[in-house]
Parts: sequence; C-alpha cells; structure tokens
Amino acid sequence: MNKRRKIILRTLLILPFVAVLAVWLLSRYKTHDNLPYKTIAASVEINAPPDSVFAYLGHSEKAGEWSVFVHHISTLNSDSFADGTVGCRRRCFCREDETGTQWDELITEVVPGKRRQLSIYHLVDFEMTAEGLYTEQIYTPLDGGKRCRLTLSLFYKNGNPGVWDIFKTHLSSWKAESIFERNLANIKRNIEQQR
Repeated sequence: MNKRRKIILRTLLILPFVAVLAVWLLSRYKTHDNLPYKTIAASVEINAPPDSVFAYLGHSEKAGEWSVFVHHISTLNSDSFADGTVGCRRRCFCREDETGTQWDELITEVVPGKRRQLSIYHLVDFEMTAEGLYTEQIYTPLDGGKRCRLTLSLFYKNGNPGVWDIFKTHLSSWKAESIFERNLANIKRNIEQQR
C-alpha cells in the first residue's frame, strides 16, 4: 500500500471519532448553573410576574400562539384533571390535521408560579426518539416578583439513559435549544403585549 492510500485510510478511520467528539463537546446538552441535572435549556426574562407567565403556559389552547413547533395541544383527560394541573394528559400535534409528528405529555409536578414538570412519551414520527424524557418550565422571580425569568428545559429524570439515547440527545440538542429560544421569544412578546 502506498503512502497516500495509508494517509487516506487513517483519515477515514479517524473522522468518525472526531465527529463524535465534536458532537459531544459542542453539544447544548450539558450541566447548567441553576439546574441540578444535565439538560438542554434556554431562558428569557419577561416583564411580567411569575404567576402571570405560569398561568399563560397552563392553557393548552394557547400553544399555537407561541410555539414554533406545535400547532395545537389537545387535553386527553380534561373530565378528570384540569388543564395545566398534575395528572393532566395532553397530546401535542405539529400539524393542524393531526398527522405526522406528535407526542403525549403527562404533567407530573406543579408548584404554582414556580415550576411545572411534564413527562414526554409516545413519540410519533420523530427523526430520533428517546425514553424517559421530561421537560420543565421554571419561573424565577426578578425585581421582587415584578418580572420573571422563564427557563424551559429537556432532560432525563429517572434512571440513566443508555449511551445511544445520550448520543442522540447530544446530536439533537442544537435543534431543541433553537426551538426553546424561539418559543421563549414568542412567549415574552405575547405576554408583554397583553400588559
């Protein structure tokens, strides 16, 4: 084998390793100062009290106003659990005709005006899926409660995700963070325009 072929072969063998390392090091799935778990997260400061922001995000029918990814959300058990409360199950649709990408959510924890946590399951028509994902809305009061920092996060709550799920999360972290950032900008605009 000539020298040039050896160099090409070595390069081809090293490239996948370098690509995986780059995905890992540049990932948006990481530890954040104010969160106790590794997550994909984004925040925005809103000129409204935490309770107002919390109430706005507790209404599933408003999702189409602020989400760049979800067209609408339907509650699945509103006869038993009020929208936005623990036990509420919701189905999120990316298309108006309810085909294609969709998933279900179960609201698992609610601390009014402070946080809302949701389990994500039954993912349909996603490029990549993972088990055990949770999302959280964290409302931090600013200026004595006159303003709020809203943080959206995506993380694994229970157990340890497998290596493949972690890799997929690192790989999709930029897209998830971008969606969070655009959603937060819309939430901020909508709430501040209502005031």
